[in-house]
Amino acid sequence: MLGKKTALKKKRSTVARSASAVGKGSVSEVRTEYVGTHYVGVDFPQVGEILTSGQYSIRVSTSATEGVEISIDGKEWEPCRESVGFWWFDWSGFGAGVHTVVARILVGKRFMKSKPRSFTAIH
Repeated sequence: MLGKKTALKKKRSTVARSASAVGKGSVSEVRTEYVGTHYVGVDFPQVGEILTSGQYSIRVSTSATEGVEISIDGKEWEPCRESVGFWWFDWSGFGAGVHTVVARILVGKRFMKSKPRSFTAIH
């Protein structure tokens, strides 16, 4: 149709890299999924992080103003709480080993998920 433009919303993934230890060559990655102006990503734990305590607060960054959930190791979705501009899930009672977390938000009638984040717990 002439004169009528439609904007296609493309799904894209970005990787932000920041030097966390100057001079040591260490690089930290934050993977975030974007669809239009909506985004969701797990900030902490970081990729490959080693948890040494039996309790941890998982932090999620998102454009969502309500309804953020996470799934750990493919289990059921759990609601997060909002505080200081981020979404949090207080996790405890987990065993040692490699774990994976995914966050999701509702965009329209579909869920948008973050990239999976893997990390290790030793305690």
